[in-house]
Amino acid sequence: MTMRATDGSIPVLDHGFVRLDGALADDLSVVNAARVSFARRKTEMDDSDAGLVRFLMRERHGCYDDATDVLTHVGWKSWPDVTGEELFATRSRTGQLEYQPALRLVRKPYKGHMIGFNGMSLDMLVTPDHRVLCASTTTRDGRASPQFALRPAHSVLWRPHRHVTTAEWHGERLDHFVFDGRRFAPQKLLRLVGFFIGDGNLPSSNSIIFNLRKEREIAFLRETAGELGLEVRAWGKQLAVPVGPELRGVFAQCYVEKEKVVPRLLLALAPEHLEELLHGLIESDGSRLERPGRADRLTYSTTSRRLADSVQVLALKLGRSASVRPHRFEPGDGHFGSKPRWRVSIFAPRNTRPELCRTRQDADNHMGIESYDGAIHCVEVPNGTLYVRRNGYAAFSGNTPFEHNAFRYHVRCPIFVAREWFRHRIGSFNEFSMRYAEAKDEFYVPAAEDVRTQVGKPGAYTFDHVAPELAASTRAELEASYAAAFGTYQRLVEQGVAREVARAVLPVGIYTEFYWTVNARALMNFVSLRNAEAAQREIRRFAEAVEELFADHMPVTHAAFVANNRTAP
Repeated sequence: MTMRATDGSIPVLDHGFVRLDGALADDLSVVNAARVSFARRKTEMDDSDAGLVRFLMRERHGCYDDATDVLTHVGWKSWPDVTGEELFATRSRTGQLEYQPALRLVRKPYKGHMIGFNGMSLDMLVTPDHRVLCASTTTRDGRASPQFALRPAHSVLWRPHRHVTTAEWHGERLDHFVFDGRRFAPQKLLRLVGFFIGDGNLPSSNSIIFNLRKEREIAFLRETAGELGLEVRAWGKQLAVPVGPELRGVFAQCYVEKEKVVPRLLLALAPEHLEELLHGLIESDGSRLERPGRADRLTYSTTSRRLADSVQVLALKLGRSASVRPHRFEPGDGHFGSKPRWRVSIFAPRNTRPELCRTRQDADNHMGIESYDGAIHCVEVPNGTLYVRRNGYAAFSGNTPFEHNAFRYHVRCPIFVAREWFRHRIGSFNEFSMRYAEAKDEFYVPAAEDVRTQVGKPGAYTFDHVAPELAASTRAELEASYAAAFGTYQRLVEQGVAREVARAVLPVGIYTEFYWTVNARALMNFVSLRNAEAAQREIRRFAEAVEELFADHMPVTHAAFVANNRTAP
């Protein structure tokens, strides 16, 4: 171990150091993140946990196939269309639906086996090491007792288990809407908006119109509009509801490129408001399967794929899972036109944790191994889970556990080293500023053995030692240059020049200080690149100190990192 100062810092070069100022990280942070908080949080490591860390390091990152979609803040996206700039729907440790930014986008070619999940309103195709949010099922008095955790897909292959398809949403609650100088109760207005999305149209005039044939629908429109104080007028064979320009703007948001949608602004509302929106939708083009003593199963049909997708998101925010599937239609079934039709099936709450492989026969039908040759995709998010969909069936699944921790390093190094360090946009930096604080007379002068010459062409060069006389003269010239620059800096400051201007004369060999906050996966990525033979000698010395402190706090993870050829997960 390197000799350390009394404050625990590791001296580096002539005036530098690396100190671990704080850490919310240890090997257990990886173990508990991998098992996720749906299971009991562990307080001590055992041999099985060390094996789990080694497995996660070795198998690296699991991914989804090309045909999988992921839910973002702008709606569903196919993985090939994901840029990594989106916010992604995740399930928190407490079961909350949260939208989070990506820490890393994973996209790479893959040829090999994939594990497929197919059954009970679930469809996924993932690499064998991919973590899925599931629970092994056991039967006690005829009831399942699931304990959910993130597990590698291969570990549940053909074994009885359940998945999670919902989360708890807390949106914005409103007392009223105000449009055109009038106050509207949210539940009543949203009911009308939902009905309009299904059966309404928006002409150029300040009205919304409906072409209704069923007495049930006509009665619903008259009742809902009447409760809002709006008039329903006959307009030829259609019904019209006059509205003001501001309220008309709300209905205009129900279109995207002439296709009906549930507006994103409304999807941000609280569940009690969304219930009314769904009620209006079902009264237009939906149906209820009513069963005594059980929650209704709902279906909604539309020719707008965008609308079907947003209704599926609406169901999620109401704590229910839904599927989007093509809806075949027959002549005389009430469908008009030749456009493809989509059916959204909103399952009852009791079906939000689909069970697979309950029997041996089920196992053969619900899971399998497929050969795959193509691109695979994933993103890393702080919560470690994503809401994904394949063939219209959605569920929560996972990603890597190495982001659930944090290190905070305090570093003093030459500016040219810091600039190389800052190129790693994998953490947050807070640098001491010489704009306000006075610069210190501390400059990097390489030891004689570190003065080197470059041999070879760019991209294929090596470094060799120089003659002792050249090394000595180089050190002397650096010291003279530093002294002259610092003397000029002091003179300018003494004459009243602002430090932010005077600092311009200081060379990149002067020392700076900064704090660096980084998680374990990003830290291993930094160490793998900078504590390597090809790295610049000066930054490598700092990377060695960083790695030593990392190994102190996460010895099992560090050992797995070394065993995995020093490749970050």
